[in-house]
Amino acid sequence: MAELEVQSVNLDNSNPKAGKVPTVQIDLCFDVSQVDVIDANGKSVISPDRPDTGWIQFLVSNYQWDTDPDGGWRVASSQDIERTPCEAS
Repeated sequence: MAELEVQSVNLDNSNPKAGKVPTVQIDLCFDVSQVDVIDANGKSVISPDRPDTGWIQFLVSNYQWDTDPDGGWRVASSQDIERTPCEAS
């Protein structure tokens, strides 16, 4: 399960050299309830207190807007954010 929310869209491409390029802010809820990490002995190393879901905020920008407005989008940054948890699947 994934929940994606577009928070803002800014298509201003007035100064790419200064980083003023089209950028979209997206919040993504991830679900790791079915993910496990095991050590060499096959034992889980995941804390039982790990939350099953969380939110990451991405800024997706297009530094090639003039030459590639459709395919030039790349993740410019991401960070964990605190929000009400989404439902685990």
